[in-house]
Amino acid sequence: MQDSSRTGTSGRLEALARAIELVGQEGFLAALADLCQSATGYDSTFAAAFFPDHPPVELFDNLSDEHSASTIKPYLDFAYFLDPFFNLFQTGIGDSVVTLGECAPDDFLASEYFRTFYADTGLFDETSVFVAFESGAAVVISLGSREEGFRLGADQRAALAALLPCIAALCRRHWPALDPDSLAGSGRMGQHLRKSFDRFASSVLSGREAEIAQLILKGHSSKSIARVLGNSPETVKVHRKRIHNKLGISSQGELFSLFLEALTKAPANATGDPLAYLDRPAGGRS
Repeated sequence: MQDSSRTGTSGRLEALARAIELVGQEGFLAALADLCQSATGYDSTFAAAFFPDHPPVELFDNLSDEHSASTIKPYLDFAYFLDPFFNLFQTGIGDSVVTLGECAPDDFLASEYFRTFYADTGLFDETSVFVAFESGAAVVISLGSREEGFRLGADQRAALAALLPCIAALCRRHWPALDPDSLAGSGRMGQHLRKSFDRFASSVLSGREAEIAQLILKGHSSKSIARVLGNSPETVKVHRKRIHNKLGISSQGELFSLFLEALTKAPANATGDPLAYLDRPAGGRS
């Protein structure tokens, strides 16, 4: 059921104001996703840059880890070639709001693409917003719902279409140009690194121990950590010993190596401790 407080006019205006305020900043895409979802009642957003002669580049998603793993990687690896929205983009479509039903082939539900890939996304309904750029590229904002029986209503579709000129203007201001070489990993890795750093070992260590581990990774000594936290160096050394025992390591170098290994294994939109994606014994050393 859609939340009327979010899909009403006041909710859309508040979301639009946030998106305008964040143009050019890290939080812009999350605000843009919220704007589109507030207008439609959809519960997830995946945004990508489409190019005529280059694979799509992911810009943003707010999917769960489970849906991200089963959806985004295979899509970017190969499945986009069969995506009705990508095929529509290749026809040169301009700024548009298009539902899956409007662009999918009539046998889409019986296709191998649907059975082997699309069914695993868990989506029951999907609509894409296309924002075209002069270079032939486009920002495509895919809005989806995993609520069984959800269908975009005529009023919600009209509300999204009414927002299209604002969405397009915001995207073109945020990205003066779309280039696959500059976009690949741009901002995304920085955001991934920051979030992974903030959550590193949080499932294994106490809050204070995780804080000390972060300071160790930044290069702080026990004395420096003690000054930052207002503790004695002896107390910090006790915490460091507990950190080593819990993580099964014996040095700062091993801590750093563990962090880098976890970072490479965690998906870019992971919402938890990156250590959870490593195949290692629970609780570190016995």
